[in-house]
Amino acid sequence: MVDNRPLSVLNRNIGNNVIVELKYGKEYRGKLSGYDPHLNLVMEDVKEFINGEKNKEMEKALVRGDNVIYVSP
Repeated sequence: MVDNRPLSVLNRNIGNNVIVELKYGKEYRGKLSGYDPHLNLVMEDVKEFINGEKNKEMEKALVRGDNVIYVSP
């Protein structure tokens, strides 16, 4: 049986690429390095998109959990 609770899904995807939809039309795509119960996320090799257009690339990013709309593994 697969545990589909949100934090379990995040835990299974540590080290994998994820898409993080943020408020205000931002989206981050990169490798999930870590997280906490508040959904603060640490990501590596991040590409930032604003309104669907690539804006910049970052080696690392810390995403504050209250800005996250969803995380897609």
